[in-house]
Formats: sequence, structure tokens, C-alpha cells
Amino acid sequence: MFELSSLKQMWANAWPIISLLLFSSIISVAIILERWLHLRRAAFDRDQVLGKLRRLLLENRREQALAYAESLDKPVGRVLAVLLESTISHGQISYGALERLSDRLIRTENAGMTRYITGLGTIGSTAPFVGLFGTVVGIIHAFRAISENAGGGPGVVANGIAEALITTALGLFVAIPAVICYNLFMRKIERIVEDMELCVEEVVDAVTADRAPAPPRPPASVRQ
Repeated sequence: MFELSSLKQMWANAWPIISLLLFSSIISVAIILERWLHLRRAAFDRDQVLGKLRRLLLENRREQALAYAESLDKPVGRVLAVLLESTISHGQISYGALERLSDRLIRTENAGMTRYITGLGTIGSTAPFVGLFGTVVGIIHAFRAISENAGGGPGVVANGIAEALITTALGLFVAIPAVICYNLFMRKIERIVEDMELCVEEVVDAVTADRAPAPPRPPASVRQ
């Protein structure tokens, strides 16, 4: 453990770096908690949603399917609700128009889910370098103290180097959880988006199947 005087000296030498890392740690924890709660609410059971939608749409109960989508209160529910409402209120909509609409809706929801994630990744990638910068500055101060106290012995060297390495340790302490959570969140968002796309494809195929052009009638000679 460091003595109180050593801690004060370390703070005096590296307070900008330590303050920046502590502030980054607070921001990182806030983003992790907020995104974890947000993505937990956004997740859904794909098989359950697909089964319910498939049954309602096969029975041509689009109003009930719309009510079910609105009751989900999730990104997938908002996307499906807009698609179903469009087919109900506007009548015939081409397959291409529904695909373009669904693509815009999914991208909008994806942008909402990835909010603040870039900041978390930035903290995770830069915190070790900030800590390393503090260590380099600390080592410079340590060698300066050694040169000023030539008769201090190994204790002066060890104490100075230990103080300098504190910022590197703090930088890793901030970066490791940020990087782990960034990767976990990005993978979870990918799974949610993939499940949304499957549900959207189910709806688009179901609501456009009855509008597919009828096959051409065979010539009269063939019918005879």
C-alpha cells in the first residue's frame, strides 16, 4: 500500500490523467447500465412472435395482428405495426414498396439500439493509451526524482515506478469492461436485427401473397 504522502504526490503529478480516466469510467458504467436495460427490453422471443403472426395472417386477421404487434412495445412491434397499418389503411402496396419501408424502419430501430455504443467502444480502445501516457509521464517524473536523490537507494526507484504504473492499471480497469460490454452489446443487437428481419419477411410475404399475379392461362388448343 502507498503512504498518504505518496498518494498525494501521485495525484499532484498525474491528476489530469487520473481525472480523465475516472470520468471515462463513470461514463462507461452509465452507458453499460443504460444499454443493458434498453437491449433487455428490446429482446423478444422470435419463435413465439413468428408463430402468432403466421397464424393470424393465414386467417387474414390483420387487425388482430396489428393489435398484437402494438402490444409488444418493442422495436419489432413498432416495425410490424407500421407495416401492417400500411397494408390495412392504404390497400394494395407492392412487394418492393413494403421491402423499402421495412428496410427504413429496421435501420431506424437499429440506430436507436446502437446509440452510445460507439462512445463505449471509444472509451474501451483509448483508455489503455491514456493510462500508458500517464505512465510515461510518471516515469519521467520518477527518473527526475532519482537524479535529484542520487543517494535514495532502490526504494526511490521502486516507489516512483509503482506510482507511474498506477495510471496504466487504471486505464486497463476502465477499458476491459468497456470492450467486453461493447462486443456483447453489438452481438445482441445483431441477433435482434436478424430476428426482426425474419418477422418482417414473414409479414411481407403473407400480406403480398394474395396479390401475386395469377399465372397465365394456357392457350385454347391446350385447354381442349
